[in-house]
Amino acid sequence: MADVDEVLIGGRYRLQELIGQGGMGRVWRGTDETLGRPVAVKEVLLPQGITAEQRDVLLRRVMREARAAARLNHPGIITVHDVVEHAGAPVIVMEYVTGQSLAAAVARSGGPGGGLPVRRVAEIGLAMLAALERAHAAGIVHRDLKPDNVLLMDDRVILTDFGIAHMADATTALTHTGTLIGTPAYMAPEQLVGRPPEASTDLWALGATLYCAVEGQPPFSAETFTALCIAVATEEPRPPQRAGALAPVLAMLLTKDPALRADAGRARAGLEAVVGGVGTGGAGTGGAVPVVPTQVDPRATPTPVRARAGTGAGARTGTGPDALTVSAAGRRQGPQGPQGGVPARPARAPGAGMAPGMSKWLRFLGCLALVWAIAFLLPWNRMRGLTLIGLLVMFAVAALNAFPRPRLRPVAVWGCAVVANLALFVALGLLVRVGFGRGPLHSLVNALLMGTGAWLMWWKLRVREDRPTPQLGH
Repeated sequence: MADVDEVLIGGRYRLQELIGQGGMGRVWRGTDETLGRPVAVKEVLLPQGITAEQRDVLLRRVMREARAAARLNHPGIITVHDVVEHAGAPVIVMEYVTGQSLAAAVARSGGPGGGLPVRRVAEIGLAMLAALERAHAAGIVHRDLKPDNVLLMDDRVILTDFGIAHMADATTALTHTGTLIGTPAYMAPEQLVGRPPEASTDLWALGATLYCAVEGQPPFSAETFTALCIAVATEEPRPPQRAGALAPVLAMLLTKDPALRADAGRARAGLEAVVGGVGTGGAGTGGAVPVVPTQVDPRATPTPVRARAGTGAGARTGTGPDALTVSAAGRRQGPQGPQGGVPARPARAPGAGMAPGMSKWLRFLGCLALVWAIAFLLPWNRMRGLTLIGLLVMFAVAALNAFPRPRLRPVAVWGCAVVANLALFVALGLLVRVGFGRGPLHSLVNALLMGTGAWLMWWKLRVREDRPTPQLGH
């Protein structure tokens, strides 16, 4: 696209000015000559050195994902007008946004140590979260969320680059062996080691993006690409100095284990509390980010190659933070992080966390002891000795109460536990007849005791499991 004035894309989109360029493509300001409106035209750059067959596969993938993104209708998601092929490369035509990117806003605030006001960052986070929930409901994972892909225009917060997002539906997803699309400073640990991206992957990136917005720098930085990937996968985030009431929300989102990471509901509740002034928010009320201990497979260390800069649609942002392509061999090129060095692992307070597997089995043992006490100590339950069937029934009741991980509010979880146990004890009394009372009142008391006891153990151990570990002497 050298002679811009002569280039007409898809027979109707006239290119006018190059406004952004990075590793994933070039963005032009153009005009839709059919409708007479300004548009942003993104030319997606396919990797160099691939075969014609691989190029065809990637072209079909990008075209399919861009068309899927075009079906998203949400004020927080860039509108995709058209997807066409030009000179063997996919071209995505989007609405032209005149606002600045979040990365540019953070840079104007002074960079590291600067950042945006805490409440403003929480408001931006709520808008981003609403857009992500809309995309996730449609089966689309962004997988490259970062400040450069967040545009601010008037009162709108707009996510861009959904056109190169990975489809969560495995039946239509295409992969290119050895290729990693994304920006490591904002990528989740599981994404770096090659696991398929999910909604929780985007929530990590949301936390990293909001961290950068409030602190003026990403939560992880290092002198080399490899060191950066290792830091994201194994180290704890740099303790924030300005996050204030936002710090617990960032800690929930930047939890390395996806199973323990905050879901959209918890993240929204935390952000709404910051916007509503619950707690001590605001700039200058810093505090260390709490740390959730996790375990990372030491064998899963990503192998890097080169770095390229990302770009947002329709925003004059220049070249932003690294957007990197990773393959089996090569070296990193491009700008380094704002600060060098891998942050040292903070000290942990002894006994502050518990491994998820240990807490599950402790719950199981506690529930087993509880059902044993109900069976043998309550007078209306007629279990007088252990039989094989009775033992299997007690193990089953304990497992059903210990292993599920409800995501509801505590009161709702308690109610569900009691109702489920009531149905369980009624069924046991009528069908199995292993010694539990068959009367409705007896079954209700059994259910209240079992459900309440299991709920208390689940809630207590879950709090210990998810409780952030304080950092000492940073």
